[in-house]
Amino acid sequence: MGFNLDDYEPVAARHARWLADHPNGRTITHMISAPGADICVIRAELWLEDICIATGYAEEVRGSGNVNRTSHVENCETSAVGRALANAGYAGSDVNKRPSREEMSKVQRMSQGTDARMPSVQVTQPAGAASDKQVGFAKSLLKKAGHPYPQGLESMDKRDMTALIDALKAGTYTPPNNDNDEEPF
Repeated sequence: MGFNLDDYEPVAARHARWLADHPNGRTITHMISAPGADICVIRAELWLEDICIATGYAEEVRGSGNVNRTSHVENCETSAVGRALANAGYAGSDVNKRPSREEMSKVQRMSQGTDARMPSVQVTQPAGAASDKQVGFAKSLLKKAGHPYPQGLESMDKRDMTALIDALKAGTYTPPNNDNDEEPF
């Protein structure tokens, strides 16, 4: 493995440094997704006086991993705060180590081919493929907008999935016209 978890700082330690350095600083989080949804998206903001100096976003899927079975919203909020802290320069002692220890722990589990919290689960997602989290988020956005799932949604690559999600968020997505397609048997 190409990294050591001990080289990465937990979000709680970063946040404690932020608060010690900025006694009047504020950390504010906003749930972007619908409360109770299976996919949680949170935006975190770091404020000094009346100026927002950094933001961070995170997304978690209910039930994906042990923590997200019971606490996907809390996990998402911690991740969003961690991203905002990294964007504000609180990324540990090495600026090249922006991810938090929590993020790198997930990378470690996935690179070993299994999730240590669920050893019976084998990781089989091909490189470059959209993550299950992205697919789930796209599905929820499509459903919310009343659009059918496009053909090949499950096999999209990360770039195409990101473009689809961005278009759905911006309200510029146009479903493909399948009127000329043959009916399946």
